[in-house]
Amino acid sequence: MCRIINYKNMKFRHIFFVFIFLAAGLTVFGQVEFKEGYIVNNRQERTDCLIRNTGQEESASKYQYRLKNEKEITDIELSKIEEFGIDGELKCIRALIAIDVSPSRISSVKDTISRWEEGHAYLKVLVEGELATLYSYFDQGIESFFYRYPGSEIEPLIFKKFSLEVTPNVVSQYFYNSAYVEQLAQNLACGDHAGNRNLQYTKKSLVDYFTAYYQCRNAEPLVLKSSQVKKGSLRFKLGVNQNIMQHSIEEFSDALPNVVFSKERSSGYSAEVEYLLPFNLYKWGFFAEANYYSYFSDKNTSASLPSEQTGTVVDYKTIEFPFGITHYMNLNRNNRLFVRAAFAPHLILKESYIAFSDTYRSGFSTASRALFGAGYNYKRVSVEFRYYTPQNITMNLYKRSSDLTQISFRLSYNLFETNR
Repeated sequence: MCRIINYKNMKFRHIFFVFIFLAAGLTVFGQVEFKEGYIVNNRQERTDCLIRNTGQEESASKYQYRLKNEKEITDIELSKIEEFGIDGELKCIRALIAIDVSPSRISSVKDTISRWEEGHAYLKVLVEGELATLYSYFDQGIESFFYRYPGSEIEPLIFKKFSLEVTPNVVSQYFYNSAYVEQLAQNLACGDHAGNRNLQYTKKSLVDYFTAYYQCRNAEPLVLKSSQVKKGSLRFKLGVNQNIMQHSIEEFSDALPNVVFSKERSSGYSAEVEYLLPFNLYKWGFFAEANYYSYFSDKNTSASLPSEQTGTVVDYKTIEFPFGITHYMNLNRNNRLFVRAAFAPHLILKESYIAFSDTYRSGFSTASRALFGAGYNYKRVSVEFRYYTPQNITMNLYKRSSDLTQISFRLSYNLFETNR
C-alpha cells in the first residue's frame, strides 16, 4: 500500500501561506483616516492639523496628528498636548482627576471604603456649556464619568460595584456605591427629579440627564458626536463565487485504483447576514452565510488508472453554512480592507455521488471545514479571496479517505445596512 503525492494539492497549500502573509500585511497597513482637527499645546497655542485615532474609539489616549501638507506623524502625548479635538465631533482635555483604586472584590463590608489617587489624564468631553460639563474617561475596558458645574473643579461621578467573596472566587453578595445620583440631585437639580433613583451609570443615561437639565434651565449645551451611543449595524448581502476545486483519493485498498480528479472551475451563489459591533469604528463583526456550489469531474490524472477506463466520476453539490468573525481595517469611510475566518458545516445534496467505474457508485459523507478570507470593501461592494481547509468527503467508504480542496473568489453586494 502506498500514498499518492498530490502536487496540485500542495499548490493550494502554498497559496494558503501566501494568503497568511498578505493578511498580516493588511493588518499592519490598514489604518483609520485622518480628520480635520486641532491641538493646543502647553503654551495655549492652537494649531490646526489632522487627527487620527489608532486605538479603541472610547479611549482618548491613542490619537496621532500630523500637520497639514506634512507627512510626519506624531503621537499625542499627555505631557505636551493640553487639548485636542475635531470640531463638533470630538474634544479631549488634559485634567487632574481622582480615580477610585479600591478593589472591587472584597471579603468584608468594611472594605467598601473608597481609596482615591490623583493623576493627569485625557478626558473626553461629552456635553459642554456654562451650566455644567460632562466628561468620560476610559481605562482598561471601564468607562468612568466626571462633571463640572459653576464654582467647582472637575469631580468624579462616584459609582462602584463591589463583589463580596466570603469564600475566595465565590460571590455571596453585591454592593453598590451609587453616590453619583445624590451628587447630581444636589448640584444639578431642576424641576421634579424624583426619577433620579433610576438614573443609570451609562453614557446614554448621563448625556440624557445633562441635556434635560439644560432644557429645564432654558439653555442650549454643546453635545459632541462622541457622546452618541452607537448601535450595531446589520448588513444583508448577496454574492457570486468563482470556485477552483479538486478532489483526490489519497488512501486506497489494493483492490481499487487511485483517483486524482482534475481541477475544475465552477460558479456558486451566496447570501450573507453580518452584524458589525458598535465599538472601535465598527472594526469587528459576526457573519453567517448560505452558499451553494458544485464540483463535477469525469477526468483524472491518476497513473494507476487506465486511460480507457470509463465511469470514474465525481458529482458534488452542496450548500454550506459558514459562520465566523470579520475584522475590518479602515482606510477611510468608504474603503476598508478585511480578513475573516469561519467554521463551515454543510449539507450535501442527495443527487451528489462518486463513481470509480460504471458499476461502483456511492454517496458522500458530511465533513465540516474552516475557511479564511481576505478582501476589499468599497461602499456596498466587496471582493474577497477565500481559502478552504481540505475536506474528507469519503469517510463513509472503507479505505477511501480523500481531500477536497477549494479556493474561491467572491463578489458580493450589500443590499441594505442599518445604523451606520
